[in-house]
Amino acid sequence: MPRLDNMNILCVIPARGKSKRVTNKNIWTLQGKPLISHTIENALESKLCDKVVVSTDDQKIAEIAGYYEIDAIKRPANLALDTSAVDDALRHAVKHLEKKQGFFTDIVVFLQANVPIRKKGEIDKVIAKLKSIKDATSVVTVYAADQRPEWMKKIDPKTDRIIPFMKPTNLYRKQDLPELYLLDGAITAVKRKVLMDTEGFRKIHAFLGERVYPVIHDRKYSIEIDELEDIELAEYFLLKEKGYKVSL
Repeated sequence: MPRLDNMNILCVIPARGKSKRVTNKNIWTLQGKPLISHTIENALESKLCDKVVVSTDDQKIAEIAGYYEIDAIKRPANLALDTSAVDDALRHAVKHLEKKQGFFTDIVVFLQANVPIRKKGEIDKVIAKLKSIKDATSVVTVYAADQRPEWMKKIDPKTDRIIPFMKPTNLYRKQDLPELYLLDGAITAVKRKVLMDTEGFRKIHAFLGERVYPVIHDRKYSIEIDELEDIELAEYFLLKEKGYKVSL
């Protein structure tokens, strides 16, 4: 994809080593290499990203980044907690590169390290869409939700009864309901100014700005590795992407 402007595009892969729920998941082995390697390789295939970096608090993850000859930005301890916001890690990476390397970016691409399967060329598709829509603050990958909040229930803590999660609907067929989508974190592209201007905002997805546009893809491109069981599912789709005949 030819470059039509002089915009700098930075790709950041945040990857913590420590986690209360799952420790070291970003270096679990998937198809013979660390999980994060799949995301790094996806990023390096992009024709539009000028620089790819890993933001981490973990030496082993930093060494994997070094293997691919990309920078590993050491994340401060206060940005590597379970309660730390990932967008703060993105801002830290942007500031670090500006101060230490004089690299100033216009667009920040964020790839989750535990999402190993991405559609070929889709990173550049997301970037191109953000660049082409003048009023866009960000572009994100999404997939169609198959569960409906209109039909979901919650448990009343006072009575222990099941009650509607939201106002009951008289629509019983999925096709009669509006399509809903989930942001999956596989690929996110946000304008630098929007990212920096939303620092300190703590509402969900605030760092994406107010004009977020989608790139819709199949759910297999949003598989997150959070449990060991997820490895098997990712293996299946990775092999299918390569043309192998496999079954679950």
